[in-house]
Amino acid sequence: MTPKPRVCEASALLIYDKIVAGYSVLAQACRATLRQSGSSCMTKAHARLALLSRPPHQPMKVKASASPSQRPASARAASACHPLPTLIAGLALPAGLMLSSGIAARPQEIGTRVGSTQPARVVRVTPKRAATVVRLSDEDRAWNAIRNSADPEAFKAFLSKYGPDSKYGRLAEQLAENAEIERLRGKEKRAADAALIMRDLAFDEFQTADLTPDGNLINPRILKSEVVAIELDREKGIALELVRVPEGEFRMGSPEQEAGRLPNEKLHDVAIPEFYLGRYEVTRQQWAFVASLPKVKEDLPPNPSQAEASRPRRPLRGAPPQADADTLPVEGVTWSQAVEFCRRLEKITGKRFRLPTEAEWEYACRAGSSKPFAFGDTLTTRVANINGEFPYGNGKPTPTAGRALPVGSLGIANAFGLFDMHGNVWEWCQDAFVEDYDYAPTDGGAYDVLNPVYRVRRGGAATFKAELCRCAMRGRAEPERTGACATCVGGTGLRIAILSQDLKLSGDDEE
Repeated sequence: MTPKPRVCEASALLIYDKIVAGYSVLAQACRATLRQSGSSCMTKAHARLALLSRPPHQPMKVKASASPSQRPASARAASACHPLPTLIAGLALPAGLMLSSGIAARPQEIGTRVGSTQPARVVRVTPKRAATVVRLSDEDRAWNAIRNSADPEAFKAFLSKYGPDSKYGRLAEQLAENAEIERLRGKEKRAADAALIMRDLAFDEFQTADLTPDGNLINPRILKSEVVAIELDREKGIALELVRVPEGEFRMGSPEQEAGRLPNEKLHDVAIPEFYLGRYEVTRQQWAFVASLPKVKEDLPPNPSQAEASRPRRPLRGAPPQADADTLPVEGVTWSQAVEFCRRLEKITGKRFRLPTEAEWEYACRAGSSKPFAFGDTLTTRVANINGEFPYGNGKPTPTAGRALPVGSLGIANAFGLFDMHGNVWEWCQDAFVEDYDYAPTDGGAYDVLNPVYRVRRGGAATFKAELCRCAMRGRAEPERTGACATCVGGTGLRIAILSQDLKLSGDDEE
């Protein structure tokens, strides 16, 4: 028994395409043959021509007939009198295949070659849409690989290669923007989840001391302060520590006999409520983390200290090698950037962080001292990072770093447990700068006016002599002016503050 030839569906479609392409040629040949043949052939020939002329959208059933020996004589004569059956007899068409425009039939039974002597069965063919084969471009393949991505960098890389005007360019831009928004939301949520107020560091020990008038260290002692920490990134160990500053009253300003005193340091009494103040100045690492969070009102540069570090400075003697940048205080910060830093902390913690007021800052710096410095009548580089080449009072010159040092690296805090309140970098306060205290609040609040020319900065910096780092010394700077000038923000950083009533500690009893 002769095996039945198997024809795949794709081959059948190819055959059909060839038949359609040569349809007009076959029809013309058929007509010419009919004209040349006799009338005895016309009836069956016209019937076969009608089959060829059937509109493509009409389905065609293939019905088996008897073998050539069993067919009527008229049919056998028609087959012999024109060549059309002969033309297609050599094509291997599967029985049950329906050919129509854009439609291929699924062969239900494998038939025989047209003109075969083997009998065929009657088969009803069910139309089925032919599969469309599309050759994908490189851009299509690249797009299919990233279209469901949640990474904005994937869409940015696609745009970098194919451009915004490409086939998927505009969609890629939109998805990149959406993915970036989701990434920032996720980071903000993680930061908020990690920003926990903790009591684990409560009553932390610190070292303090006093200085004799000639600068010798005396009375070193270990004290304790209540410290809370805001964990920003637990894995990287990024946390902001704040020290509890007790409420109290003090005389703000300086007495007339104090060396280096300025007229704007008029003595007056101020009452300070309990609050918390940053144990250290904000570091570059802490700044960079908060700068990466979604903005509240304005953008923050990730490293404002980079521009500050490029500013030329006169090298000073005894300067130690540069330290790890992460623990250095951030500097070169404008006043509005410092305020934005506090806003972002408030957003992720729900706590009302802010800059300290000028009165709060001086009260915290003094830590109960009524002398020019928290450590006594003079100041040296043993307890503060200042320019030690110009001693204060009866002090002696001391080795000088000439630049900011890692926060707390000198190891000596004031009596409240606050480090680097004298020197290292200037620190912004909330207040607008005015030349006197005539209208200054007496409750520890900030004095402010609309669009002031200057804002208050306190504490001095590493390149300033001791006289300019006194507790009562009132520094000023143009709040948004960067660069190297006497009133520019160069060498200025910040530490954060919050009232105790605004800092609801975890574990506090509900009222």
